[in-house]
Amino acid sequence: MEDPQKSENRRQIPTDIVPNILLRLPTKDFVRSSCVCKVWCSIVADPSFRKLHVAHHAAATASSSEPAEVLLVTETREPGRSDEASVFNLSSSKPLSQVAIPSRYRLAGVCNDLLCFALNHDQAPPIVCNPATGETLQLPKAPPLPTGEELSHLFVLGFNPPTKEYKMFRLSFPQWHGSRHETNSYIAVYTLGGGGGWRQCSYRSRFHPIKSPAPVHIDGNIFVPAANLRARAARMFVLDVATETPRLYRIPYNYSDYHESWEMVADGFDLNGQMCLVVNVGFHPQPRLKAQFWVMQPPGEIEGKDDDDKLYWDLRYSFFLDGPFVFNRPRGVWIDHTQTLCYRVGNSVYSYNTRGGHSPSSNDVVDSLLFDQRLELPDSPCPSVSSCWLKFSRWSICGGYRPSLLSPLVFALPPSQDEKANKRPQFEHTLLRALRASATSKPNRQPTRSSDKRKKEKIVNIL
Repeated sequence: MEDPQKSENRRQIPTDIVPNILLRLPTKDFVRSSCVCKVWCSIVADPSFRKLHVAHHAAATASSSEPAEVLLVTETREPGRSDEASVFNLSSSKPLSQVAIPSRYRLAGVCNDLLCFALNHDQAPPIVCNPATGETLQLPKAPPLPTGEELSHLFVLGFNPPTKEYKMFRLSFPQWHGSRHETNSYIAVYTLGGGGGWRQCSYRSRFHPIKSPAPVHIDGNIFVPAANLRARAARMFVLDVATETPRLYRIPYNYSDYHESWEMVADGFDLNGQMCLVVNVGFHPQPRLKAQFWVMQPPGEIEGKDDDDKLYWDLRYSFFLDGPFVFNRPRGVWIDHTQTLCYRVGNSVYSYNTRGGHSPSSNDVVDSLLFDQRLELPDSPCPSVSSCWLKFSRWSICGGYRPSLLSPLVFALPPSQDEKANKRPQFEHTLLRALRASATSKPNRQPTRSSDKRKKEKIVNIL
């Protein structure tokens, strides 16, 4: 009869090949594997091995066509507590993490496995977070800007696939988007983990980025809508993360179709690796509102073409909206793991299954589609007008998330380069030196009466 011990050893995986197996697992399975046994748990918990898995996973993700995941991010502010952001994965309907964020910070965007929180201030340090691990890192402050200019600021996180570098961009531009002539705008760049600090350059343009809709990061490019309100014209500001240079392209948006006081009635998102812009049309006159989904040609295919009048966009879908469109309500658009298009207008979400529905070709006229269904969402906790700064809650849905175990702390500056870390030892040294000086110094004693009398007698004798 066979020895049970030998039979058990035959079923075990050799220890030397376990790391190679774990290295090839997707992130979710990689985390679950820590529950198999103590040996596997120790391998998964090793920071150096996690970093190696992140590098391998990033390379595999860049070359695969696997769709990104969608996150639900809620931001809450209550009196007596720090602001908090809660992150949920819509694909699994499970919470990922809860992180504390500085007061009045907002979600600035998603870039692969990292979230960015920032404040509209030129020197407010942005924060990056990995929702899978719950770890956050505050980046150094951006450099000051020229004084005397009223500027708005937009922080955007980008990723350069060839070098696997993350870069934080601060876009600074005039608050009024209506100049007839080219004006100065500024781009400040910080490479995470590079150790080189912020660098800044300026450029001149008549079109300047706008804050709504939110920026979108796709394959090493950052897409930000830009406008010139005086000219009633709009462009797509495309920032190459590798070269850190911007370009402008015409977009299918006509400001003359909307009220002059309205912001851009459009939203952008990543549609399976392509930049997609959703434009609402049909306001004047009012036959029926539509949501048009325009897809931009990849920037690499149109690079070097300076034809400002040409439209490098194709109409992919056009849907009728059966409900009322409220201009000042939150909007958003994403595509989930089942390839279902979701379009949010206020508390209504319209959905359309792209797999089971009409799949348009380049020659189709897509102008009569209806959404599959319309869902009504519950009202979010809203404060009264008088207490809006004391208690606040908002939520947003973001696509483009690709989970990993990358820790933002690997990008932290060493103590020799961290200005904030150096200030505390300097303060402590100065404080100790001052306290020691006060303890060793001789007290200034008041002269006694006898000593005063002797001094007076001495003075009289001299005189």
